[in-house]
Amino acid sequence: MISSLKNRNFFLLWLGMFASYNGMQMLIIARGWLVYTMTESPLALGLVAAGMGAPIVLFSIFGGAVADRVRKRNLLLVTQSCICLLNVTMTILISTHLVALWHLVVSSILTGVIFSFSMPTRQALIVELVGPDDLTNAIAINSMAMNICRIASPALAGLLIKLIDIPGVYWIVVFSYGTSLVTLIMIPPGGVTTAGPHVPLIRDVVVGLRYIRDNATLLALLVIAIVPILFATPYQMLMPVFAKSIFKVGETGLGLLMSAGGVGALCGSAFIASLGNIQRKGLLMLLTGTIFGTALVLFGLSKSLLAAFICLVFVGSGGSMFMTLITSLIMINTPKNLIGRVMSIFIMTFGLMPLAMLPAGALAKVFGAPLIVSVGSGIFTLILLGMALSQPRIRQLS
Repeated sequence: MISSLKNRNFFLLWLGMFASYNGMQMLIIARGWLVYTMTESPLALGLVAAGMGAPIVLFSIFGGAVADRVRKRNLLLVTQSCICLLNVTMTILISTHLVALWHLVVSSILTGVIFSFSMPTRQALIVELVGPDDLTNAIAINSMAMNICRIASPALAGLLIKLIDIPGVYWIVVFSYGTSLVTLIMIPPGGVTTAGPHVPLIRDVVVGLRYIRDNATLLALLVIAIVPILFATPYQMLMPVFAKSIFKVGETGLGLLMSAGGVGALCGSAFIASLGNIQRKGLLMLLTGTIFGTALVLFGLSKSLLAAFICLVFVGSGGSMFMTLITSLIMINTPKNLIGRVMSIFIMTFGLMPLAMLPAGALAKVFGAPLIVSVGSGIFTLILLGMALSQPRIRQLS
């Protein structure tokens, strides 16, 4: 189940990602609570979230091309140092009561720029550090780290906001990112490059885009990855609304609601990791995506806190298995020398998530968060079921 962790360098990378995930999850809770406390506006939540998404959409393809040209560990050292410095600056602004909404929007934009380079680089480095036999396991183990943080970090952040206030939580975020930086330093700067500096960067970008265009399977997988980002995942941005205005459970309840999804996600990723190099990944990916969408519809319709918790557990488990499998399928169907560029397109779909949150926030202000979550996830589920019936090529992927 943990075969990939026997690789020392991947183990160090995994520890660093673990620390980064903790920092990011705590930041999401602290920043979301700060924005909603300052404005009481779902639209403001969407605006801050969209600030991170736009740079990821615009620059990830260039980040992936750079990742294919340079030593990936060294590029991650640069990006991780930048994210540490950015969060130190924000912590000082919050601690001195100088922070304004525009500061949070700008910091979100800068975070998106940094992530547009770091995210495809991390994915490409995983492929570089582990062999093909351990790739699915490595992705699942990475997902487990993310989901452990989804369980513990939001609940801890909600509690710490009460105990040490938002600036204290931001300092813990800085420490988490700093820990990730230390683990990267411990990884030897090995690896190979695929293009010299004399080759124009835009040429590398075009090569990657042409490969995706000409590979029908890879193109279909990337399209499937976009659908939940546009219609289902904006529910995460609306969680403060559910906690404060629907279920009336405050910041601690917000952390617990987020953690419920993390419990399910951890179970889902552990299940995939235990299966090893499974067959019929495509069929299982479509099935788990349907579970994710259906559970999210029911969450939006939930009238009690207990029902919401149960639904979020299934949302987490279905979503985790779906993302682990589709990530694995994309990597398996991509040559190693193009992995940074192809994964950058995959990561661009995550950049669409904050952008989708902006209209979701505006619609939630008019029609209410529960209706928007249920309708959006229902659309995703219907689209996925349609693709499952009409795309036998995807069902047969293994």
